[in-house]
Amino acid sequence: MTSRSRTLSGVALMLLIIPIFAGLLACMPVPIGDPERSRIDPDMNGIWAILDEDSVSNPGFYIFEPYDKRTWLITGIGIEEGSLVDLDKYDLSTYDGYEKLATNEEVSADNFYSDGVVLYKGWLTKLAGEQFFTWEPKGKVDALTDDPEFWIVFNVSKENERSMVLRMVDGESEPFKDIAETRRAYERVLKKHAKDPEIYGGADDEYRIELVRAEGSVLSFLERVADFVIEE
Repeated sequence: MTSRSRTLSGVALMLLIIPIFAGLLACMPVPIGDPERSRIDPDMNGIWAILDEDSVSNPGFYIFEPYDKRTWLITGIGIEEGSLVDLDKYDLSTYDGYEKLATNEEVSADNFYSDGVVLYKGWLTKLAGEQFFTWEPKGKVDALTDDPEFWIVFNVSKENERSMVLRMVDGESEPFKDIAETRRAYERVLKKHAKDPEIYGGADDEYRIELVRAEGSVLSFLERVADFVIEE
């Protein structure tokens, strides 16, 4: 399967919350690491708000829920404004913006909605001293699949106990050109280029997503949004 056909078949899953970059989506044709040999990091459990700086990704949040000792069930929920809310009033590139949103707005059908809830299986792998986070799309909650056509791989770094940065690996970047579509081949490239900006969108860090742990009023608000969207 070509990169473009993987991209087109995955758009329905990705549009909700994974950022869409210029050109093809930065996906991988193989998973990285072995989920059976991985271990979750408990510090990553919970609800994480996406800081929507410069429209790099859609406003929303991820829920990292341990599935077992090795993997997470990752739920992605995008936030769309209803008829009575103007999200442009809130700077969702900052946590303060989420706090103001949580304080000023009620969760209802007139205020917020989502196009769907997207699920992933996720696991960690350490290569060349860097932590990589593989996301295996499982589909929308009403259309689950066990046959993924692509994987999303991030380099993950913790800024502090409340903030982490995901930098998506671009499987179409030059270091991956003309290699065999096998896990071992892609892992060899990642080991060699783990710190190379080119595989993360270049010097501008184009494929960067910042997450902040939801706490207090923001946590309560996002939990209500999740309950409302899933029930709908």
